[in-house]
Parts: sequence; structure tokens; C-alpha cells
Amino acid sequence: MPKALICNLSRAELNARALAIAHRADAGEALLPEADYLLNFENPVDAYRAVTPERFRLLQLLQNAGPLTVYALAQRLERNYSNVHADVSALVDIGLIERTAEGVHIPWEAVEWRLSTAQAA
Repeated sequence: MPKALICNLSRAELNARALAIAHRADAGEALLPEADYLLNFENPVDAYRAVTPERFRLLQLLQNAGPLTVYALAQRLERNYSNVHADVSALVDIGLIERTAEGVHIPWEAVEWRLSTAQAA
């Protein structure tokens, strides 16, 4: 199941994960990724700036409705077209949605949030 993961790992945590994966690959172990796409923000507040409540509602609608045009999204969300267009562009830029001939869609079966208030050492 293709999944996107939004998290807030420190650089040290990301490096440790990459090193662990490399060691497992060197040992010949099968590597099943935790997610197909990792969107990392060192500061969890930045995650909430990138995926605002309005953008989250947009993601929810796309997840349930499938591909839609920006115009159809704006109508269903009862929002201004230009604001929805800006939100779609922002979500495309960070890889959470894609544009196709049919409109925009989420290429993931799930978008999981895993944000922590704990600071890694």
C-alpha cells in the first residue's frame, strides 16, 4: 500500500535511519520501506504551516473523491478558486498530490502524520 509519511526527524535521526538501512542492505536483508514517501520537517510547527487545516480538508476530499479539477475542488470545499489553486500548488510542491489530465489526485493510499514534541539529542 503506497503511503506518505509526514514526520519531524532531526538530521541525526535521518542519518541514523539511512545508516541502518545501508547496513541492512549490505547484510542482504530484504528492505521494506516504512513509507514510499517521507516528508520531513525538523520543526513540527513547519509541518502545520505546510499542511494547514484548509489543505488538510482538501487532502481528505481528494482521498475520498479521487481525481478532481481545481474548480471542482473549490466548489466542493465552498472556497475561492484562487485560494484552492494556491493550496493545490503548495501541496504539489511538497509531493502530497499530483496533477494529471483528470485533475489533481493523491498518489498515496494513506498520508500518515507522525510528529513528536520530543527533541532528539
